[in-house]
Amino acid sequence: MKNFSVFLATGLLSIGLAHADICADMGAAYQQSQSHFDGWKKEGKEGVGKEYGSNFLLDGARSCAISGDSAGYSCVWRFATPVELGQAYQRMVGEIKACQPLLKQAPGIINDKPEERTQGNLRRSMEVTGFDYGDAGVVVMVGQMQVTSIQSGINVSRNELKFSFVRAAARP
Repeated sequence: MKNFSVFLATGLLSIGLAHADICADMGAAYQQSQSHFDGWKKEGKEGVGKEYGSNFLLDGARSCAISGDSAGYSCVWRFATPVELGQAYQRMVGEIKACQPLLKQAPGIINDKPEERTQGNLRRSMEVTGFDYGDAGVVVMVGQMQVTSIQSGINVSRNELKFSFVRAAARP
């Protein structure tokens, strides 16, 4: 099967970004979703915590999983800085917007406004952009989340990008 790299190459954790053809890769995910991602599930592994491990990792991803109901596939990347995270997020959203429809209709685009929450010494900031491919029964979501806290006087930060491809309904 064609390498399903969203656009993030192994060197993604550096500031440089590279990608394969995200549009073709989303087409491959659409095809794989028709068989409930069975070709991407780890052999001999049971679903853990409502997810299956994936034997198919996108380039540079820290982890990839298939949802417990086998309707979705998602991957997570981590970045060293919020700037790198923001650049990767904007680039992925832009690339997906430029893709042709999965079937015939262009997706509806849902942009969540950035959300920030603070509790004690923990700050979480996140933003999600969704693409609703209604005629294909698919929703693609790209999200960025930054969590910052101070532990023992040290500033700790986690910067994550998540790509999710979810098949909403079975199609003939």
